[in-house]
Amino acid sequence: MAIRLGHLQHFGMRAKAGPPLILAFFLGIAPATPAQEPMRGQAVVVEDRHLDRPTATSNDLASIVAQNQRVRALVVTRGNCIAFEYYRKDISAETQSAVNSVTKSVLSILVGIAIDEAFLRLDEKLSEVFPEEFDENVDPRARDITVRDLLTKTEGFEEGGWGHFKIGAGKLGKPQIWRWMLNRKVEYAPGTHFRYDGAGSDLLSIVLSVAIKQNLADFAKQRLFGPLHVDNYTWHSDTEGYLLGEYGLYLTARDMAKIGLLYLRRGRWGETQVVSDGYVLDSTSKHNDGGPPVNAGYGYQWWVRETNPDAFFAAGKNGQLIYVDPKLDLVMVVSADFSPWGGRKYFNEVVLPAAAAELSRSAPCTTPDEPSRKLQ
Repeated sequence: MAIRLGHLQHFGMRAKAGPPLILAFFLGIAPATPAQEPMRGQAVVVEDRHLDRPTATSNDLASIVAQNQRVRALVVTRGNCIAFEYYRKDISAETQSAVNSVTKSVLSILVGIAIDEAFLRLDEKLSEVFPEEFDENVDPRARDITVRDLLTKTEGFEEGGWGHFKIGAGKLGKPQIWRWMLNRKVEYAPGTHFRYDGAGSDLLSIVLSVAIKQNLADFAKQRLFGPLHVDNYTWHSDTEGYLLGEYGLYLTARDMAKIGLLYLRRGRWGETQVVSDGYVLDSTSKHNDGGPPVNAGYGYQWWVRETNPDAFFAAGKNGQLIYVDPKLDLVMVVSADFSPWGGRKYFNEVVLPAAAAELSRSAPCTTPDEPSRKLQ
């Protein structure tokens, strides 16, 4: 089973953007306490779905994780293998967790696949995708918003409340709950101003659904999750059946690591090119300076690390993270329960060095007699 569609009414009900999210839950670390459960390093035969977690410990990285029980899971990969793995006592490798805004980055991958298959173009305008939706309720400037603008969060919609748009009936006179996303006032010229507009990601999901002319849940299963052997997940939809774009995806920590590894390998999974290497490079390149809530460079719904332009990450509220560093051949995944303000310095100066040290102690899994360590 792959996608379980919920019936979530998100008609204007959206969570406020969270604080800086790069492992921010490490701020204000509680006094060190014994780990509630042994660190469980390594890993998995993901493609065959044989899961094996022999015990492993790391005094450095393990102690960092053990100091904060808000961390649900942490997975570090080297090459195609899991080098370190930790789960809190109430979490297992099979536990799905809400990835929150990491959903946006996964949606971006689906957009890339659709572009590769000529369903969409980066410069395609909303008025080309669904011209019938542009009526007197829509700001004329919204016609020129492109797929690229949605990906880079430079749509230009005004930040405002319910009084800043008109409810439209939609085509055939049938009310559509998503129309309020399109009917908002456009304050900035499309492509010129970054704003972390969650509704823009939901609108992108609808644009993608219309463009591919098929159910986006099925498209995601066939084109992305199927090749990666990800089958233990949930992705909620709205009451009209559109997958939520700004949040709503639930994944295991290992499957989050697969998403990171796919991008580390420039869209390739085994012998399959899931998404083109050109799109991966473009989507993880800095297209604008970004802004709150993370204040890092922004690509196509992926963040770019300012101090290391080769590194990029997907971040979600409450401390969800997929961090990819090609220079270190590293993917780090974090699932957490709560994220106070701050934490970037701690991530850069403590967590990353500890993870790099852990990788230096772990043997690469390149030999045929170590299949249980392989991710890919």
